[in-house]
Amino acid sequence: MVATWSSSETYSHGFLIAPAFLWLVWVRRHELARLPIEPCWWALPVLAVISLLWLAGQWTSLALATQFALVAMLPVTVAAILGLVWVRALLFPFAFLFFAVPFGDSWVPTLMDWTADFTVAALRLSGVPVYRDGLHFAIPSGNWSVVDSCSGIRYLFACLAVSSLYAWMIFRGATKRLLFIGCALAIAVVANWVRAYAIVMLGHISDNQIATGADHLVYGGLFFGLIMALVFALGAVWREDAAPPWKPGPQDTVPARDPARDTGPRFAAMVLAVAVLLGWPSLSIVSAQDAAGRAVSMDPIRPRAGWQPLAEAVADWQPKLNNPAAVVSQTFGKDAYKVGIHVGVFHRSTPDSKLTSALNRLVEADGLNPRWKLVRQGTARAHGGGEVADVRTGVLIGPKSRLLAWQWYWVDGTATASPARAVLLQMLARLRGRSETSAWVSVHTPESEDPSVAAGVLQIFVADMSESIGSALWPRSAGGM
Repeated sequence: MVATWSSSETYSHGFLIAPAFLWLVWVRRHELARLPIEPCWWALPVLAVISLLWLAGQWTSLALATQFALVAMLPVTVAAILGLVWVRALLFPFAFLFFAVPFGDSWVPTLMDWTADFTVAALRLSGVPVYRDGLHFAIPSGNWSVVDSCSGIRYLFACLAVSSLYAWMIFRGATKRLLFIGCALAIAVVANWVRAYAIVMLGHISDNQIATGADHLVYGGLFFGLIMALVFALGAVWREDAAPPWKPGPQDTVPARDPARDTGPRFAAMVLAVAVLLGWPSLSIVSAQDAAGRAVSMDPIRPRAGWQPLAEAVADWQPKLNNPAAVVSQTFGKDAYKVGIHVGVFHRSTPDSKLTSALNRLVEADGLNPRWKLVRQGTARAHGGGEVADVRTGVLIGPKSRLLAWQWYWVDGTATASPARAVLLQMLARLRGRSETSAWVSVHTPESEDPSVAAGVLQIFVADMSESIGSALWPRSAGGM
C-alpha cells in the first residue's frame, strides 16, 4: 500500500490515513481505559476466513483483496482479544482505516466518459464546434483528449476521505454525515467537469498559449482546492455541538471478574489469534517456493479452416502487456480478410507479472500524444469451440489504420472477459492441481465504414481458430476459446 501511495498521486492521501486513525483512537483514550476486556471467541473463525481471503489474494497477486483483508484483520483481532465493545467504541476509526486501501481504478473509464460528455456538451453550448471520437475531440484551435488524469479520480478519493473525517467531527447524526459526504462527492465530480471545460476554453481563447501543458494541472488543482474549501465552509454553518463522551451501555458491560482468573482466557485468545494470523503467510511462502523456476512457453498457433499464416502484419499495433512470460504474435488471412492475434502468456501471478493487471491494456494508459488511441470500448458475444463467451471490444485509431480489437482472458481452457472470473479460475486451477498457465488474448482486424463487417470477420476467425488457440496454450486442452 505504501508503494502505491508513493508512486500514484491518486492515492497519495493514504499517508494521512494511519496518523488520522491513531489520532481518532487517542482522543478516545479515556473512554477506552474504562472499557471491560472480554475476548470474543466467535471472532476467531471470522479472522480465519478473512485470513483465507488474504491468502487467495496472495496466490493471485490481487492486491485489492490482500489489502482489504489486511485492514479487516485489525478490528476482528481486537474483537477476538479485547471484545466487541472495543470495536463498537472504535467503529468509525476502523472504518476510516479502509481509506488506506488503494481501490477504485475500475471507476476511471466511467469518470472519463462523464468528463468527456460534459466537456463536449459545454463547448457546444459555448458556441465552439466540436468533433468527437470517443475520448478524443477536435475544436478549431486544436485537438484534445480525456486521459486517465482527467477523470478526477484523484480529487474524488481525497474528497471522500477528508469529507468523511470532517463529517464525523462536525455532525452527530448519521443522516447528516452521509448527506454531507454525498454532497461533497457530487460537487467534486461536477467541479472536475467544470475544470476540464475551463482548461479547454482557456486553451481555445488564448490560442493554446496557456493551460495546454503542465500549467493546466496547476490551474485545475487550485480551482478544485477552492471549491472544496467552500464546501467545507458551508458544512461548518450547520455544524452540531460536540457529542457527549461515549459511555458503555448495558450490552457493553460485564460482571466484575477476578483479574487472576481472567488472564487465562485473554492469553488463550491472543495466542489463537496470532496463530491464525501467522498460519496463512507461512503457507503462502511455501507455495511461492514450490512455484519458483517453472518455465512457461507457447507453441505457434496452427492454421485451420482455411486461415493461412501471413508474413505481413495487419498494422504496426501491439497491446501493452506487463511482463508476460511468453508472447506470440501472428497474422492470418482467409479470402480478402486479415486478422492479427497477439497472445501474452502468464504463469502463476506475481506482483510484477499477472494476467489481470490493470497495466495490461490495448493502448498506453496515458500520454499527451499517444501513437494509438482507444476511441471506443464495449463488449460482444463470441462463439468458438462450441462455447459462447463475452469479449471486450475496442476501436483503435493509429497513424494510418483504424482497427477493431477483441480481447479476453484464457484460464484453464475457459475464456472470459471478466477479470474477477479469471482470478477465480486461477484459484480453482491451483486448488485442483491443474495447469496455472493463462493468457491475455487479443485479435484485431481493419475496421471499414461499416463496423459490422470487422465484427463479422473477428467472429468467423474466433469460431474457426479457437481450437488451435487453445491447443497452442495448453496441448492437453480439448479446444474451446
